[in-house]
Amino acid sequence: MSAEHGADGGRIWGWDLLRGLCALSVMAYHLLLWQDLAALHTFGTYGVYLFFVLSGASLAYTYGERITSWRATRAFLVLRWFRLTPLFAVVAVISVALFSAHSGRLTDLLPLRMALNLTYAFGFYDPVVWSLPIGGWSLGIEFVYYLMFPLLMFGLRRRGGRWPLFGAAIAVQVCWIAATIGGPDGYDANAIAYHQVPAFGAYFVVGCLIGLDARAHRPADPFIIALGAWLMLGGCLAALNPAQAGDQLLGFSGLVLPLACVLVVWVSGRARVPARLRPVAVWLGDITYGSYLLHPVLFFGLTWFVLPGDPLTHAQRWWLAAGVALASCLAAMASERWLESPVRQWGRRWTRDRIGPV
Repeated sequence: MSAEHGADGGRIWGWDLLRGLCALSVMAYHLLLWQDLAALHTFGTYGVYLFFVLSGASLAYTYGERITSWRATRAFLVLRWFRLTPLFAVVAVISVALFSAHSGRLTDLLPLRMALNLTYAFGFYDPVVWSLPIGGWSLGIEFVYYLMFPLLMFGLRRRGGRWPLFGAAIAVQVCWIAATIGGPDGYDANAIAYHQVPAFGAYFVVGCLIGLDARAHRPADPFIIALGAWLMLGGCLAALNPAQAGDQLLGFSGLVLPLACVLVVWVSGRARVPARLRPVAVWLGDITYGSYLLHPVLFFGLTWFVLPGDPLTHAQRWWLAAGVALASCLAAMASERWLESPVRQWGRRWTRDRIGPV
């Protein structure tokens, strides 16, 4: 992408900024909910939805025109595995150790669970149940979309195939939500049934369309437009946050908030991010994955084994949330520098030498 799009070396600064804000949103949702401080259902739910839109957009922008053969498809999938697995495997092992020490027993079916997690095959069925890291369910679903991505690109690159595919993805997602969360038993009884591949497909597909659109090299828009879109989305999420979990997916909220998420990703990809904000964008983009995976193990590691048994005061719980958030960001920086980035670079070389470029 040219400099007019606010990117350098293929990096889209607006998406990096938004991706980091989503990670902070999901982290805040968890840390406040786990301590009964606040229930920001919209921020948690639509923060994850935004991840799926951004993932589809980034992949389509980077690889959409390059996956034209079986060899390129294999290289793409291997590279995505190297992108996710180093930190995911570490957090999976830490999660097993924490839960086993806390419960006094080893995790059931551990060899099977570990195999399913390291291959991301758990994404095909009940990922919430089979994921070892808390929040890892979304990465299982994400990898299923990686497997589907070459076929999606084959259809979406053809104008006659774009709208039928998008319409089908929306129909499947709407029907899935209606059949699970919209059922008479509500969210709590159907949360596991809801968190499956069909519930998020339309977000990934529309993200792919946004990524293909970004390849058109249209003139960049002023950054103030993206900033206004982020503030608009934040206001909508706050105003439409329901008292009951699951209601954010239904009715007026279930119509307005998905549209707002898609608009924000599209606008963010077109924004000319000022040079002084680009280091912030890089930092937020780099800590996104690590902070998402690390904050649960840091929180439960502290609350289960370090903090005293007496209940924390209201103020102490707020300080704990802030401290875990900060520690998660710092740990994510360290992970990116000393674990994820070196393994990714090695993985690129190995893939190029053994399979070929993508």
